[in-house]
Amino acid sequence: MNCEESFEKLYGFLDKDIDGLTLTQIEIHLKDCRPCWDRFEFEKRLKERFRKSCHKEVCPETLLKKIKDILEKY
Repeated sequence: MNCEESFEKLYGFLDKDIDGLTLTQIEIHLKDCRPCWDRFEFEKRLKERFRKSCHKEVCPETLLKKIKDILEKY
């Protein structure tokens, strides 16, 4: 698993919506790759913050798309 492959599966990993083998491969990659680990941790914390602040309200799809578009640039 390389950095590009792990980024492609970032949200599946965070949501635990990938198969066990891929999950393990990403975990191994993150142990050895500090830049990827930093990115995954940032995304994880951002996702948690959104979840906590929007727990009663539904986030509009347009806002979600804008956020994803911005994050994909980095």
